[in-house]
Amino acid sequence: MRGRRNAPLAFVLFLLTFWSVLPVLVRAQGSGGQLTVATDYELFGTSDLRGGGHVTWTLTGDKATDLRMKILHLFDTYPTIPKGFPSEGLATGRIPNQVLDAAEGVTYTNLLEERLEAAGKGTIAQYMRLYPFDLRDKAADEPSSFARSTSGLAGTDANTTGDVEIRFLFQANTSTADGRVELATRVLADSLYEPFSYRASQSASLAASGLYPGSWPFLPEDGWHVVNASGRPALGGRSAFWAGNDSTGTYDNGTDAATRTSMDPVFAPTLSSYTPFDFRYASRAWATFSYTGTVGPGDSLRLQYAYPPAYAVWTNLSFSNRPTLPPSPSGWSNATVNLTALLGQVARLRFHFVSDNTGRPSDVFIRDFALEAPASYVGEVVQSDIHYLIGTLSFSNPDVSSGGLQLIRTPGGELLTYGTRWEGSPPANDTIQFRTFDILDSPQILFGVMLVAAYGISRMQQAAYETYREAHEAIYRPGVHRTKWVHRSGKVAIGLLILLYFIPTAFLVTGFRVVVSGLVYLFLAPIVALVLGLGTRRHYRRRLAQPPSPAVREEGPLVHKVVLPPPSGATSAAGAIGQCTHCLREIGEGDPTYECTCGVSYHRSCAMSLTRCSNCHTSIAPTVLRGRKQVSLRCESCGENQTILEGSDPRAATCPSCGGLLGHLDEGKRYLILANNPAIALGWIRELVKSGRPALCLTPASPERLRLEFDVKTMSIVQVSSTAAGGIDPKKLDPLGLRAILPLSRQGQGGVILYDGLDEVIAEASLGDVIRFLRKANDMAFVHGVTVIARLAPRRLSDDDVKRLNAEFDEYLDLSSQV
Repeated sequence: MRGRRNAPLAFVLFLLTFWSVLPVLVRAQGSGGQLTVATDYELFGTSDLRGGGHVTWTLTGDKATDLRMKILHLFDTYPTIPKGFPSEGLATGRIPNQVLDAAEGVTYTNLLEERLEAAGKGTIAQYMRLYPFDLRDKAADEPSSFARSTSGLAGTDANTTGDVEIRFLFQANTSTADGRVELATRVLADSLYEPFSYRASQSASLAASGLYPGSWPFLPEDGWHVVNASGRPALGGRSAFWAGNDSTGTYDNGTDAATRTSMDPVFAPTLSSYTPFDFRYASRAWATFSYTGTVGPGDSLRLQYAYPPAYAVWTNLSFSNRPTLPPSPSGWSNATVNLTALLGQVARLRFHFVSDNTGRPSDVFIRDFALEAPASYVGEVVQSDIHYLIGTLSFSNPDVSSGGLQLIRTPGGELLTYGTRWEGSPPANDTIQFRTFDILDSPQILFGVMLVAAYGISRMQQAAYETYREAHEAIYRPGVHRTKWVHRSGKVAIGLLILLYFIPTAFLVTGFRVVVSGLVYLFLAPIVALVLGLGTRRHYRRRLAQPPSPAVREEGPLVHKVVLPPPSGATSAAGAIGQCTHCLREIGEGDPTYECTCGVSYHRSCAMSLTRCSNCHTSIAPTVLRGRKQVSLRCESCGENQTILEGSDPRAATCPSCGGLLGHLDEGKRYLILANNPAIALGWIRELVKSGRPALCLTPASPERLRLEFDVKTMSIVQVSSTAAGGIDPKKLDPLGLRAILPLSRQGQGGVILYDGLDEVIAEASLGDVIRFLRKANDMAFVHGVTVIARLAPRRLSDDDVKRLNAEFDEYLDLSSQV
């Protein structure tokens, strides 16, 4: 039943936990035509976290086709990477079959690896330095490693569709110990395209470099050449490129000269694909150059482009949105040419100067030409990060405006999940504070606070209930129940404290961007514990004015607290002259009494039921015994009629016919007996277990001796002793003793429990410990209909202590006068 009641609370906590993590995972699932960068980091340590992780690039739709074609064009077209690319001069492993072979693809992933490692500097992402990188699934040879670590690349061609996936692994360490870091980054997204960026620029001195002319990427042809700055003040001491007359310093009238570009003039003579610029990889393209001088009236200087293979039709390009260059007679000026129209094409450029035969001659010079064609990802990027961090680190104060973030805190470290998507630039406002140690946000310290607060709530509520229960008389205690909503509110509070410790971002699922920081938790946990603890105590104090009704069980043996009636003629305490040693009740002034030679007093009726004084064990005076009559009663064991002295308890008298006891105990009741040995109690137990009910004995005596002396070989016996091997320490009866009797109680068959030698247990522990144990154990026995017998040895406890013990039982029997 309790499990059913707690099921809704557990279900709600499960939903909160699931929804707390789900948004980030959903955000990371994109549609076609996008790039997804999924990374997981596993780091551990204290001041400097180290470890590694994995990164997976997934391209879908047109983006997958675009990257596939870039790799195919570069590595299946050129045997050697042309001049101007980041890895110029590197062999591509080309197999000219219009198929992206693994040998070609592994060259690309090697370049990607080099770009990420940045010559030993590594890649800085968030709070980490990633270095080195490698393909995730390594094999004996590199092409096989490429095929195993990628999908949608090896063996594909221009007609292939489907997604592309590239998987790398890396090592990592923290790059900062305390800082606010940006969560969104495009460094890993752009790294896929960096090997395709292109830049061709003239040298500053226009001097030749090996087989490459000083004017490269333009060829020195058709009158175009490099002119030395010597003797030409207009050049400002710098060399220049032109098609003019070095002697006159101007262009001759009637000049018609053109200089064309060559992407790589070293390889162009053997393979024509090296001649035109390849704009199939670029996301943008433009050209810049410096010039000085003036293009005279009637003359023209144009930058033009043409397509292969014939390069017959040349199309003019504009200079900063102008058809001609503006004059720059007194210094160097800069010009920019937009080459966007050439993206996705291969084309050749040329400077074409034409002069008429009239007018002022032109004197324009050119230098510092540069063609820029960077390659970067254009489109939607989905970023999905998972950080598994073990150590004293902490994340705090997240500021996430566009992405989804969840933080899971554990005693061993923290787990951070982050997801976002963007086009263009990543959201710069998504940041979080990272520290390798922060006393206010330490997951270990907060875990201790959570445990203390949860235990405090449970313990204070339980203590308040126990205090409330102890304030009632024993007859009422079985009917004293907890206030369910109060204790359930404590469970809910403990559940929320646990949830907010492990998932401080749990409120994000509700739409409220509220994160429970370590500082807030340090204040929240003890306040909640104190409010619930003190509130529960106040609640039960207010209920004390309304005592509950005596408990009534709906099923099983019905047991009420039995209060023995006072002896006949008993008076109020106001006229009492003493206390009866047998029944522990007052002796009135007019009551018939018997006083033993040892000085103790009895009601006469009580003395007539005894044969020996319970204090000194001397025989009761014959004058008293002679007053007792013989009475006849029926043995409850065999049914034979027997006679006993009037006032004798038949439950302590033996039947001469069957050897059993004349009377039986009422099942389900709790008895406290004063006896010299457990013989009578064990006799009662034999009668109670004849129908197969279980029995258990907790005793300070040796179980073997007890079995041999009293012939109880089948009964379970547990020794209560701090020195015996396998015994229960008397100081730990709660919970070890409760744990020992729990299986018998749960059988639901009734049964009987004997607490033998309680006086010895009290001597080794304390009266308070034993009473607390009996209170819980007797309640457990009452609920399950178990009969309880507890035995004290005579004269071992004070009368006050016996009274305190007696309050926990239904009936008190003084059998100390019996042998």
